[in-house]
Amino acid sequence: MLKLPKRLRAECRKPQGRLCSIESTNPIASVGDVVSYSLLRMNRKPMIFIFDGRTERRAFEKIDELERLSAEYTRIDVRNPPSTITSELVFAIKRAVEKAEEGVKTKIFVKGEEDLAVLPLICLLPSGSVVYGQPGEGVVEVKITPEKKLLILQLMEQMEKLGRDGENGEDVINICRRWSNGGFRGEGQAQPPP
Repeated sequence: MLKLPKRLRAECRKPQGRLCSIESTNPIASVGDVVSYSLLRMNRKPMIFIFDGRTERRAFEKIDELERLSAEYTRIDVRNPPSTITSELVFAIKRAVEKAEEGVKTKIFVKGEEDLAVLPLICLLPSGSVVYGQPGEGVVEVKITPEKKLLILQLMEQMEKLGRDGENGEDVINICRRWSNGGFRGEGQAQPPP
C-alpha cells in the first residue's frame, strides 16, 4: 500500500491536467461523486467512474440518483483508506479497464476514500482522458499520454511504502509501472489480493 506523506500533499493538490468546464469534456473515466454525477446527468457516460459516496468530507446527498443513473454499470466495491493507494484499488481499476475494452461500463465504489484513485487510473488507461474534481477550483481533465504516465509514476514512487496483507508499496508501484504500458493484457499470473 502507498500512503501519501505530508510533504507531498501540496504537490498532489496541484491539478494534474487542465482546469475546464464539465460541459467541454467527454472523458473515458471520472473520479469523484460530483463530477461523475454531473457527467451522468448530462448523459455523458464514462466507461469507468470511481466514487466513495462523499464530497468534501460530507455524505454526497445525491448518491441514490447517482446509483440510479448508473444502473447499467457493473459495480466493484473496494477498501481504500484515506490518503492511500491499495493493491485492491489498483486491481479493481485493472478489471474496469479490461471491461471498458470489451465495451462494459464499470463503477468502482470505494469504502474509505477515492481521492488518489486518479493516479493509478492514469497509469492503467491506454488512452483518452480522465476528469476529477479539484476542490475550490473546478474540474480537471487529464489527457492520457506516455509522458503523463511517467510523471504520475514518479510521483507515486515518492510516497510511503507500507506493508499490508502480504503486499507492500513497492508491489503497487511495480504493478502500475508494468501495466502503464498495457502489460496486464493477456496476463494470467497477476491476481488480485484475497
